[in-house]
Amino acid sequence: MDRKSLQLSVLTRLSLRIDMDEAARLARYLIEDLIPLDATITELIEEKIDKATERLVEGEPLQYVTHRSDFYGYQYYVNKAVLIPRPETEELVYQVIQYLKKISNRVNFDRNWDGRPNPSIIDIGTGSGCIPVTIKSEYNDCNITAVDVSNEALKVAIQNANHHGTEITFVNQNILSQNLLKPSTPYDIIISNPPYIPTSEISVMGNSTVKHEPKLALFTEDEFGLTFYQRIADLCDEWLADDGAIFLELNEYHAVKVKEIYLQQGSFSSVEILEDMQGKPRMLLAIR
Repeated sequence: MDRKSLQLSVLTRLSLRIDMDEAARLARYLIEDLIPLDATITELIEEKIDKATERLVEGEPLQYVTHRSDFYGYQYYVNKAVLIPRPETEELVYQVIQYLKKISNRVNFDRNWDGRPNPSIIDIGTGSGCIPVTIKSEYNDCNITAVDVSNEALKVAIQNANHHGTEITFVNQNILSQNLLKPSTPYDIIISNPPYIPTSEISVMGNSTVKHEPKLALFTEDEFGLTFYQRIADLCDEWLADDGAIFLELNEYHAVKVKEIYLQQGSFSSVEILEDMQGKPRMLLAIR
């Protein structure tokens, strides 16, 4: 069987279960990601594609089947220990990078960065590491710490950091713990795409996400998914520099509630909700 015939075989099987356009997309990417262009199609490769196709038929996301996810122009390794990076998170990263460039150039920026070391950043709940690795790749003049409660997620993040040649400090830490060590110096920027989906909303979510992606990174037990936002706000007095900034990814349905938390925190000169490219309230920027 040649490459084209193998792709057609995958398409035929997938089209029995899902929309033809989606089946064609998955078939093309499956072949592209798993078979090098110059590879000879052997029985072993056919068996590999057969097993991968069956996983797609059963609803497993393509990224977990191929262990590849594209994010911000970079390729990341993923497995079921981490969330699949989303386009919304790309927009969060873009906002952080623009902020860092603004600091660097000091253009229309009223804070004095002269004489200070490179901006220090912490990413809370790093998962695959796509946020810190991308930021460090795009803006090397910063020092980044990334934390996650899951050791398995940190293994993935470290693998991605090494693959892209980025120097990042990874820490296994439960941000909800009451025994957190105070950082030696406050961070200039705090970033987080935390768990923010109330478990009550599971029934309205896509089956693929609920069945295959790590629940630890998705869900909270409180009514509006605010647990981690409140915790990060509580840490600001000790963790965030006097002229620091916080960037958070939001649940669009509870964005205003998160904004209220940071307004009530009382130490920010500006708290605003940023819309994504679809006009949805998906990010929060709070500046001291």
